[in-house]
Amino acid sequence: MTEEDKKVDKKVDTSSDELEVKAKSKEETPVKNEKDSPLEAIEESPVETNEELEEVVDEKKVATSDIKLSGLIGTKIGMTQTITDDGKVVPTTVIKLGPCLALEKKIKKNKTSLKIGFEDAKPRLLNKSKLTYLSKLKVKPIKYIKEFDLLTPDASFVPGDEIKVNMFKAGDITDVTSQSKGRGFAGVIKRHNFAGLRHTHGTPQNQRSGGSIGACAYPGRVWKGQKMAGRYGGKKSTTQGLKVLGIDLDENLILIKGSVPGSNGSVVFVNHTRKG
Repeated sequence: MTEEDKKVDKKVDTSSDELEVKAKSKEETPVKNEKDSPLEAIEESPVETNEELEEVVDEKKVATSDIKLSGLIGTKIGMTQTITDDGKVVPTTVIKLGPCLALEKKIKKNKTSLKIGFEDAKPRLLNKSKLTYLSKLKVKPIKYIKEFDLLTPDASFVPGDEIKVNMFKAGDITDVTSQSKGRGFAGVIKRHNFAGLRHTHGTPQNQRSGGSIGACAYPGRVWKGQKMAGRYGGKKSTTQGLKVLGIDLDENLILIKGSVPGSNGSVVFVNHTRKG
């Protein structure tokens, strides 16, 4: 063998030895799993992280439950019946009350109130001023905004906190305001509950007319407020002294005894009564 052939054999032997050493080193070194390190860190202190999360959730719950208002905004669902313990059947109106969003606290003449919002809306359906106001508060677009008296002035909240129906309870007395059903042009019997004229003794066929309006040479005109035929309904109406029969916190429903102004699906404002 020549000297060149010997050099080539030495190079091959050294390269094979290096490969064997590298293979052994790979077998000896343990493979590190990237997922092990963060899990180990979490397992070291799981109690602290869980407690912190619970504290944050509890603080938000307390903040929302502390808010007590004079009223809330909701939607009329319809009417049903409630059977009392003594067997009486009571006509009942079902209202989906809230959830409303707390927006901004107002203090005016030693009176504290809170602006709240109700019902999500598409941004293109709101005007620029309302969108700007809501964007400053970092709240999603809302269709209805109304101000109610804040009964707990020291209550803490963040814009966007939910206010639910739990501020009412069974037995409360409420006043409900809404847009009444529009019935168009109606006569005096339907509009003002007139009795009408007699149907006997030669009365002509004008039994449903309003009759005399009482004005003669003096004053020579019709008194303001005279009950006559005209447009009936379709305006703001309030029914007072309605009793709360119960609430459903899961569905945000409130059951109110009796009828409530407005058609099904209309927006209603339920307030604690001001007449004691």
